[in-house]
Amino acid sequence: MTYHSIFVHLDTSNRALIRLDVAVRLAVAHQCRLVGLFVGFAPDPRWFYLMDNAAQYLEADRARRNEAREQVRAKFEAAVKHLSIDVEWRATEGEPVTMALREVREAGLVVAGQYDANDPDSYVAPQFLESLVLESGRPILVIPCAGTFGALGPRTMVAWDGGREAARALHDAIPLLAGGQVCVLHANSATMALRTDASPVAAAVRLLEGQGAEVVVEHAPGGTDLAIGELILSRAANFDASLVVMGAYGHGRFRELVLGGVTRTLLASMTVPVLMTH
Repeated sequence: MTYHSIFVHLDTSNRALIRLDVAVRLAVAHQCRLVGLFVGFAPDPRWFYLMDNAAQYLEADRARRNEAREQVRAKFEAAVKHLSIDVEWRATEGEPVTMALREVREAGLVVAGQYDANDPDSYVAPQFLESLVLESGRPILVIPCAGTFGALGPRTMVAWDGGREAARALHDAIPLLAGGQVCVLHANSATMALRTDASPVAAAVRLLEGQGAEVVVEHAPGGTDLAIGELILSRAANFDASLVVMGAYGHGRFRELVLGGVTRTLLASMTVPVLMTH
C-alpha cells in the first residue's frame, strides 16, 4: 500500500523546511504526488482601519507577506526540482483554516507542524493544527517543533484502545508500518473501558502482521487521559520509536474545538512525529 499524494503545510516558520524534507522523502518513497501548500497568517483587514493611514499600512503588510511567501516558494522549488515525481505549489488566499481545510481533503497524507511558542511565524490562526486534525478527515503527520527526523516507520508505537479513531489511524498508517517493527500499546481511558464495542487488540495485531510487520503488544492499566498521554510518550521513548500512531479525539465546530486529553497531551509534548486521524 502507498499514499496517492502527500500535502505538506508550508509557511514562513523556521521549521517549514524540516517538514518539507520529511514530505519529500515520503513522496519519493511512495512515488506519489507532492503538493507544497502555503498557508500563512493573514491579519483581519478590519484591524488596519482602526489606525490612521489604514490603506498604506494594509498595502505594505500585503507586500511584505507576498515577498515572504515567494521566498518560501523559491526554497520549495529548489528542494523539488530534481525529483522524479509530480510536484505542485499552491498558495491560499483568505481565512487560513477554511482555505487549508478546503485544500487538504484531497490529500492521501498531510504533513503539518507542531506549534512552536518560540517562533512567532509558526502561528497561522487560532487552533490551526487542531482544525486540521479534527476537521480535515485526513491523516495528519505532525512534525515536532524541535529535532530532526530520519526514516519513519522502522520502529513505531501504535496507541490502541479499540475505538473508531484508533482503527482509522491504524489503517491510515499502514503504508508507513508495513514490514516494520511495531509496539501496540493497549491502554483504555476510563470512558473507553466501559464500551462494549471496543475492538480487541488482537484485531490490530492481525492487521499489522498481515502487512508483514513484526508486532509486540504491551498492555497498560486504564487511567485518565493525561496519564495515558504521558504513558504513550514514555513507552514510545523506551521502544525507541521513530513514529507514534494514534486516533485523535475531540469535538466542536466553527473554530471552537475541544481536544481530548490524550490528543492534547501528544500535540503539546511530542518528541517524535505523530500520525493522527479523527
